[in-house]
Amino acid sequence: MTPSVAFRDTFWNVPGWAQVALYVGGALAVAIFAYGMWQRVSLWRRGVPEHRFDRIPERTRLVIAHALGQARTLSQAYPGIMHAIMFWGFLALFMGTVLATIDWDVTLPLFGYKLLKGSFYLFYETTLDLFGLFFVIGLGMAVWRRFVLRPAHVDATSRFAWMLTLLFVINVTGFVMEACRLAVVNPWWAPWSPVGWTLGRGFLALGMTEGALRLLHVATWVFHAIIALLFITVVPYSYFVHLLTTPLNIFFSKLGSRGEIREIKNIEEAESLGVSKLEEFSWKRRLDFDACVECGRCQAACPAYLSGTALSPKQIIVKLKRHMHGQLPGPIHGELIKADELWACTTCMACVQECPAFIDIVDTIIDLRRYLTLSEGALPSTAPQSLQNIQRAGNPWGLPAGERLAWAQGLDVPVLQPDQEVEYLYWVGCSASYDRRNQAIARSVVKILKAAGVSFAVMQEERCHGEVARRLGEEYLYQTLQQENVGAIKKYRFRKVVTHCPHCFNTIKNEFPQFGGTYKVLHHSQVIEELIKAGRIRPKRALDAAIAFHDSCYLGRYNGILEAPRNVAKAVPGLRLVELPRNRERGLCCGGGGGHMWMEVKAQKRVNIIRVEEALAAKVDMVGTGCPFCLAMVDLGRKVKGAEETLHVKDVSELVADSLE
Repeated sequence: MTPSVAFRDTFWNVPGWAQVALYVGGALAVAIFAYGMWQRVSLWRRGVPEHRFDRIPERTRLVIAHALGQARTLSQAYPGIMHAIMFWGFLALFMGTVLATIDWDVTLPLFGYKLLKGSFYLFYETTLDLFGLFFVIGLGMAVWRRFVLRPAHVDATSRFAWMLTLLFVINVTGFVMEACRLAVVNPWWAPWSPVGWTLGRGFLALGMTEGALRLLHVATWVFHAIIALLFITVVPYSYFVHLLTTPLNIFFSKLGSRGEIREIKNIEEAESLGVSKLEEFSWKRRLDFDACVECGRCQAACPAYLSGTALSPKQIIVKLKRHMHGQLPGPIHGELIKADELWACTTCMACVQECPAFIDIVDTIIDLRRYLTLSEGALPSTAPQSLQNIQRAGNPWGLPAGERLAWAQGLDVPVLQPDQEVEYLYWVGCSASYDRRNQAIARSVVKILKAAGVSFAVMQEERCHGEVARRLGEEYLYQTLQQENVGAIKKYRFRKVVTHCPHCFNTIKNEFPQFGGTYKVLHHSQVIEELIKAGRIRPKRALDAAIAFHDSCYLGRYNGILEAPRNVAKAVPGLRLVELPRNRERGLCCGGGGGHMWMEVKAQKRVNIIRVEEALAAKVDMVGTGCPFCLAMVDLGRKVKGAEETLHVKDVSELVADSLE
């Protein structure tokens, strides 16, 4: 007789010997799992110490949003939905198994209470059935994408084939067991398990007898138990370990500014300069390697890979992971990772932006560059000359320091004095000080600030802050320059710093504090936007043109300043803003970062050419920028494409300054 109250019959039709074998096998599987995880954690702990146990609530929220909520994973439609429903399906089935274990082995024998009964059990059954179905759909989507569509950044190997097969078999055998039980017992609540009930109806329609259903059930149960326990044992030794390492890596992710590179403390006495061997990576960086799911999102977003250089950020991390596990022996530099791979990086952070595991790929590349530069003196191309120029003359061109303010002739630009205080210190930067095309940006900024009646001044002692040196690995030169710059700034009084160069912005805002220089820093687009909103300036002259704004990596991805430059451009009468296919956080790098403004990198097609082709395809009249590097690279790209007459490039400050006339 079927009970009136729905309940879970945990070991229906399962013989006693099989139940005993399950508990023995379970204990053994958990022991093997625990040993494997202990080995991994021990491997991570051999790394250099790194403090990542601060701001626990914030870290917990990240895990909830990006591990449980799959927020970053879902930023891409097909793979995001595919992975999310697989993950949520797996999580629901895992939690269901945990609840069933608690019900049978804890609450019932210890407290005489049946947890899985009544309405809660009905909800439990329906939820697990539907999530199990979603899981199978997700697996099908994964097979289709990896082995049929086969995007270039996704590996279609046997390793992933058997992994997907194992998950599929575990899930389907669960449905078969449920179908057999419901077909034999036929409880009134059977339809609450819609997939199992439907499959059971199918078995009965095929003419299966009760004896056949019971035999199929027990055989499937034994097989399901074996492969489920096998799954538990292989997790720490296989790709499945990312189920644990990815949430862990998200929890311990970098919470400070994305644009802040860790300094080498006490560099004069430091035992190692950069990273040349596994022992020099921190425990967190080792966790990074193990957290990699090899999804290839970093590679697909990488401008260096897109332009055909030697770099694939995915392969950098995968090779380091295999090296850490002894699968790729030999030295890291020269054998495991070639110098060309490291120098091809533009430090644009597109890889970090896309990584669902929050891996600090760019930081790892810079640490590896530091060894090549500081220990091997192996800087590429013309980079050494540019760094020598910075050290000698205070700018990458090696031009006289006395000419730094030549751009300001005739503008009556105020210069900071020790006995005066201004609202803004205008940090001009090297490009606008010495490059003729970019000098127009500085002149436009001055015109706007004067028109608005803003109190500002430039600094006579300004020199290159050496951001390019740090990104190229020359940390010693960088720290020397910062100490000089911060020392010079301390002589003056001002309330804020404004800079039009995102590289200057990022360095002064996020890295000067490492050397005792903490300031409120604004990008010129932010200041201009506020001046327009306050009515202190009003663009009047119309410009009838379609403009696409090119997002600077160091402004957008690094510091989240996306709308201010767009709002400034839209404030100019007649301008029509058009978005390029890759925009905002996913904007395509111009190719000038990471030292590439000062050296040549072998590529099949330079990334600034690709960017200009996107602008030409969008049929815009103009590309707007908020960065002198971007302006220079886009300007060069349009010349190479022969589009000087049809495609113009302007900084947003130039647009506003021209419109004030």
